[in-house]
Amino acid sequence: MYANKTGCRDAKRGTTGSACRKKELALQLALALLGLACAGSALAQSTQTDTGSGQSGDGSQPQAKKAVNLQAVTVTGSNIRSVDVEDAQPVVTISSQDIEKQGFATVGQLLQNVSSMSPPDLSRSAPGDLGPNQGGSFIDLRGLGAMRTLVLVDGQRIGAAHGGYTNINVIPTSVVDHIDILATGASAVYGSDAIAGVVNIITKKNFNGVQLDTYDGEYMPHGDGRQTQNSFTAGKSNDRGGIIFSVSYQNQSPVWASNRPFSAYPYTADHPYYGLSSYGTQPQLLNAPSSFAGGGRVVLNPGGDPMNPADYHPFTYPTLAANGDVINPNDQNYNNNAGRQTMVLTADKTKNLYLDAHYKITDNITFKFNYGYNADYEYAKSGSPLFYSGMGANDTAFPSLLSKYSYYSPLYGVQDLQVAQRIAQESYSSFNDPKNYRYSAGLDGLFNLGDHQFNWDVYMYDSKISGVNVRTGYFNLINVANALGPSFMQQGTVVCGTPGHVIAGCVPINPLAPLTTQMLRYISIDSVEHYGSEERAWNADFGGDLFELPGGDFTFSTGVTHRDESGYDAPDPFAYAGYSTDGGVGPNHGGYDLNEAYAEINAPLLKDLPGAQALSLDVATRYSHYSNFGSTTNSSFKLTWKPVNDVLVRASYGTGFRAPTVNDLYQGRYPAGTFTDPCDALYGASAYGNSPLVAQRCLSGYGGIQGVPANFRQTDNTGLPITVPSGEGAQPSTNWTGGNPNLKPETSYNGDVGIVYSPSWLPGFDATIDWWTYNIRNLITGISNDQLLADCYQYSIQTACNQFKRDPSTGQIFDMLNLETNAGWLKERGYDFSFNYRFPQTPYGSFKLGMNGTYIAAFNELPTIGSNIIYMAGNTQNYYTSWRLRDNLTLSWSKGNFGASWTLRYFSPYKVNCAFDPSTGITAFPCTLPNYYAPGVGVMPQTQIASITFNDAQVYWNAPWHATLSLGVNDIFNRVSPNVYGGYQSGDTPFDFNSSYDLGRFVYMRYQQRF
Repeated sequence: MYANKTGCRDAKRGTTGSACRKKELALQLALALLGLACAGSALAQSTQTDTGSGQSGDGSQPQAKKAVNLQAVTVTGSNIRSVDVEDAQPVVTISSQDIEKQGFATVGQLLQNVSSMSPPDLSRSAPGDLGPNQGGSFIDLRGLGAMRTLVLVDGQRIGAAHGGYTNINVIPTSVVDHIDILATGASAVYGSDAIAGVVNIITKKNFNGVQLDTYDGEYMPHGDGRQTQNSFTAGKSNDRGGIIFSVSYQNQSPVWASNRPFSAYPYTADHPYYGLSSYGTQPQLLNAPSSFAGGGRVVLNPGGDPMNPADYHPFTYPTLAANGDVINPNDQNYNNNAGRQTMVLTADKTKNLYLDAHYKITDNITFKFNYGYNADYEYAKSGSPLFYSGMGANDTAFPSLLSKYSYYSPLYGVQDLQVAQRIAQESYSSFNDPKNYRYSAGLDGLFNLGDHQFNWDVYMYDSKISGVNVRTGYFNLINVANALGPSFMQQGTVVCGTPGHVIAGCVPINPLAPLTTQMLRYISIDSVEHYGSEERAWNADFGGDLFELPGGDFTFSTGVTHRDESGYDAPDPFAYAGYSTDGGVGPNHGGYDLNEAYAEINAPLLKDLPGAQALSLDVATRYSHYSNFGSTTNSSFKLTWKPVNDVLVRASYGTGFRAPTVNDLYQGRYPAGTFTDPCDALYGASAYGNSPLVAQRCLSGYGGIQGVPANFRQTDNTGLPITVPSGEGAQPSTNWTGGNPNLKPETSYNGDVGIVYSPSWLPGFDATIDWWTYNIRNLITGISNDQLLADCYQYSIQTACNQFKRDPSTGQIFDMLNLETNAGWLKERGYDFSFNYRFPQTPYGSFKLGMNGTYIAAFNELPTIGSNIIYMAGNTQNYYTSWRLRDNLTLSWSKGNFGASWTLRYFSPYKVNCAFDPSTGITAFPCTLPNYYAPGVGVMPQTQIASITFNDAQVYWNAPWHATLSLGVNDIFNRVSPNVYGGYQSGDTPFDFNSSYDLGRFVYMRYQQRF
């Protein structure tokens, strides 16, 4: 089981001031520290530096102050190196042995099963998730969002995509020594993004020999989702330094939706006819005249002649049972999840190369270098495209109608026809190949001045991500218009255009018959998106002990950092121009730089006194100056108290922030969508709470926006009054949304109070419980157009009034610029608890029992001013499941060269919105809490989803030829998620299951050979 203890790392954070001067300051301080170190080396005693620089040490208390062989370590959650570390904050450490005992091949898979983790923002069970982050593995502590969890490698940032997401799989498991998870805010120590906490991956340093690892597993009895991994690791180390080199390759095969009952059909295999698409491979006419097969929407009979009206029949809707389920789907019968059309788990191939080296230039100065390369090849497939009239965002310019003068029209010369046909030969597929390059280099050292020991380091790192995302299944609207337009027979071949005006290169298509390869080649087009980001930093730290207090040495750490962040995203320009059915967001690029300075002190106040076996205080503060939004200062306070040797009490409080990402600031523009004008005489008042203030401001004008008459009507794109709120066509093309360069950072505060109990009367046992809380404000978010208008007219926010205009002659709203904004808050509190017990040795071997759990007491969100509070604890809201309780329990056994473990992973019940309100008369789908009262909302029918427990087991054998063979099964009893109807009801997946749960029994073998 994972150990609750402090981990270690060797790097720290700092800060600086303005672009050039910041780098200069960091460089000057680095040179000064280096000079001081060289001068101090003459005074230094033979104290050994920590060449492990990231591995934990067990430095024992010296007999005399600063004796030899002290290994100072840096604890995750602090910048101070110390030889006497207490658990000041709740850090969960996953050792390399824990990793090997789990049946997971990647760091991401392993971390998803820690109880404090939540479903990732982006899931590999959502094949329609496209773009730079497709297929990645992201870590979300506490459900506060992956962009609010900071990921480090050996204490250094590893670089995130310009949207703020860090793909954890860039680190191969073969080089991981242990992983520290600090599940509390730490911005005072690490800066931006550490609002929820920190995941610090500590890599192996002192490695000797050669190691081969292989892993092979797949889902049984399905025989799919095979995952293989092979790695080669070699290293050499001695007293002067060490080097480690590793290469690895991983291949994750897909799981097809058709192979699981919860995804084989739109509403699961329990309701195979419900929710099928009304557009299949049989061609349809959508506006046939009454003289043609009865008119309206008609379907071509299988094998029928598309030119013969007698071979069509009127579209027949499904036949329903009394409970609303479908008895006979009739013409609504296409299943986009059948066969190999859609993945429920996307495919991925990963290549990793890793190199780490350290060398002691002198006894007290060490040079360090690290290089990593990761290449991902991600593949997702999400059904077949629909070819239909009106497809694409630019349907006014490109209506995609079959011309009445097309050679293939069954109503030649009569009227243009609306057509629809599912193109089974094509697929919505996405091929994403991000590449990550990262290197770091630096020096660290130590020296003594009298009885005082000091340490320093200087380093820089550069992390680059670049990639290309190619998506298929789209149509070139210009070519479609030509291919559906007038055509005629010329010398035995159908050609586009009219006699004397043939369109060169055009291939006319018959949308009422299966499309030929030549037709598809002409109208199909791929969307190609290029993206990238870079993070570069220079850092210098200095620390040590200054004087002795009753409880020990008063220690400190200070440092500075300069960091540059930039990124770009270039979507397909053809699609963004509206010439493709893909549509798109505008291109973007940008960046910012920052300077930081920090200071941290640790004061051991008391020791070895009645009621105070230990008492220490840690205080840290960090000043950050960003080129885009200005400055912020964040601090933390941590108290550790041992009233007796068996009990440790710890408490912390800190403030934090998350800076807006490059994407938040500079995301390209795209249409803002529909809205309801608050001044519309028919729909406006009710849409905005019948507010008399809004009505008065509509008449008189407000915030620089002109007034309108009492009988004012909002019009659509055709100039006619809207007929429903947010009516079709209510979005003028001048209305846009996107990034906002004026965003401010999110701000937060967090607290933690906990107890660690290690009874002397029960050796081998320890237990912890920690209460924690978060409060995050000024969330960086997008708001609806209606909310933007309400912010102006209802809530008197002047900046909102500046984001749209009214036409002076018509009063219609135009030039709306609804950009990302700071709004709302998140509040969460709960408990973490754990225990570990190593039983006394028995003739039957050694036994150990361990448990880690998380209980969420409250998790509330206010998305924006005037909205209802969302109560998420024990519920699913906004595609996110917040279990009240998650718990892992592991029993392990070892004897000689053999060992085994059994793990139970428990997820508590939770509630979701009913797929169908009982008032609709559809009762075929469960709605167990039809009268559930949601605070602030009212009656909101809910369904209770049952708890579930997964069982995992593994056995291993340490062979005499320096090998270890492990066999294991995850989800032994083949448990799967209960059906959760409605899609996106339990995470980022369109399928009716919870994407955090297992896809079934997974059997694997792991073999490790050491030389």
